[in-house]
Amino acid sequence: MALFQMIVFFSFFSSGLISADEWSMTVPQAVKQNVGEDAVLPCSFTTPYTSYQNITVVWRIKYPFEGPIIFNCLSTENPSDNGQNCTESIGHYSLAGNPRSKNISLRIKNVSFSDNTQYFCRFELSKKGDTYETGTGTSLNIQIPQTLESIYIRTLPSGEQFITCDVKGRPPPTVTWIVPEITSSSLVSVQSDWDRASSSIPANQSNINYTCQIQGETGLQDLSIYYQKRSEQEQQIPFTLFIVFVVLSGVFFISSIILAVIYKIGSLAAPKEVNFRKNKSFHR
Repeated sequence: MALFQMIVFFSFFSSGLISADEWSMTVPQAVKQNVGEDAVLPCSFTTPYTSYQNITVVWRIKYPFEGPIIFNCLSTENPSDNGQNCTESIGHYSLAGNPRSKNISLRIKNVSFSDNTQYFCRFELSKKGDTYETGTGTSLNIQIPQTLESIYIRTLPSGEQFITCDVKGRPPPTVTWIVPEITSSSLVSVQSDWDRASSSIPANQSNINYTCQIQGETGLQDLSIYYQKRSEQEQQIPFTLFIVFVVLSGVFFISSIILAVIYKIGSLAAPKEVNFRKNKSFHR
């Protein structure tokens, strides 16, 4: 009876250890990071073994199991052993975690859009076949902070006017327009150019404030501009055109005077033609 109880207790205790220390790996589905900053891709694991001598850490990109290796290192049980021991950087990659603490997170320094891809972590223990690699991986999404840059009045060749807001960010932010008597109006058009975009709405109401706003990383950002419709006289004769007309008229007037003076001087300096008539005398 006592032997049976010992067997049941040992079986229960052993099964509990196996379920608690099974092979597993935990990674996020995606990580977002601003361009130019350092990114950390978390990766932790569990294994049935309570102790192990060496741990090989491998990071791949693009594809699991067969993708290009961008980082690998060996963590030894004795830190005094030869080798980098997972403490040095390879290119702009380095280990952010401690393999002995079952953390093999990757650090990527000064990320750029070329780092925007899928990453897969893997660990290998001393015993052959004791390896584990994530099949889903982590997607690194590089972005540019969303900011509101400027607001201004834009006039088309037809004379139609728009209120335009320029924004920056990747992905581009969503622009919301606030106009009196209109709680909020969605953007009419957005033209994107890599990391910049603009949103415009028709200037249908005069003598009011137009406000555009976005929800950036630092909170709500907004810019306003007061729109006053141009008078009919300004629309008919733009000030710039008037200045050009005055300048051209002055140049023409001065040129006419100069030409007239030159002509007059030329007329006075020209030699006169003198005709001499010879008279003959007849003597009878």
